Amino acid sequence: MNTEFSRLPVYFYGYDDIETFCLSKREQLIQENIGLILGILRGGAIPALMLSQMLGLPVDFVHYDRREEKAEINNKKVFDLVDGCIKDGKRILLVDDVAGVGYTLANCQNYLLSFVKDESLIRVLTLVHHANSRAKADFYKDCSPVHAILPWERYVTSRQCFDDFAKAEAALPEDQRYKKTLAIDDSAYPLNLQQEWKVDCRLEFTGDPHSLLKTIETVGPEEIYCNNEALIGVVLKEFPFSIIYKTINNKRYRISSFD
Repeated sequence: MNTEFSRLPVYFYGYDDIETFCLSKREQLIQENIGLILGILRGGAIPALMLSQMLGLPVDFVHYDRREEKAEINNKKVFDLVDGCIKDGKRILLVDDVAGVGYTLANCQNYLLSFVKDESLIRVLTLVHHANSRAKADFYKDCSPVHAILPWERYVTSRQCFDDFAKAEAALPEDQRYKKTLAIDDSAYPLNLQQEWKVDCRLEFTGDPHSLLKTIETVGPEEIYCNNEALIGVVLKEFPFSIIYKTINNKRYRISSFD
């Protein structure tokens, strides 16, 4: 399949770029009357720490379990800081690295709202933001025209690396897996899935792409196995953040609209 039409230029978003971006938002954040910074682990940790130093503000972290889709603050003392912000009318800055598909950020925002209650007291900053993200940030770098790769993603996001880990029986941590993986079974284009390629759910394609797209939207996978090239094009057009694999001769090949 020729995916050149959907390829985006790669932008290596380095540590100096991250520092420059955070500094560029410093004056605006001061005007926002921020009282506490919460970084979403793991990607939001570094920018949250940078901003804490730049603004002289306390910082802590929100732990997010992708599999359970659950956000949690483990440090109970943070809730005292949150109560103090609410009392003084100060805002809480939620920091993450990427607002791509947006599940993580949206779920963490909802978690904060469960006890902050007032949405106006929450501000969101992300290093990378794509226009189609379901989560909206107040401060961000618009990376819609590029495939931004952050320093901590340069190795672990390589699918070849992931395969190498699996073959060596040294799998990546569970929370580093994508949220859900879907396999599209098509009798005309059969899949050959290896045992280590974990699939959360399977879907049989019966020839109706519209029905398939609705099901994909409901399931919400970020990784999809499919060998039907025409169908792959349809799925990528509708869900540009999806990562799709074709399986050929016991190997898998990644097709992404950002590659």
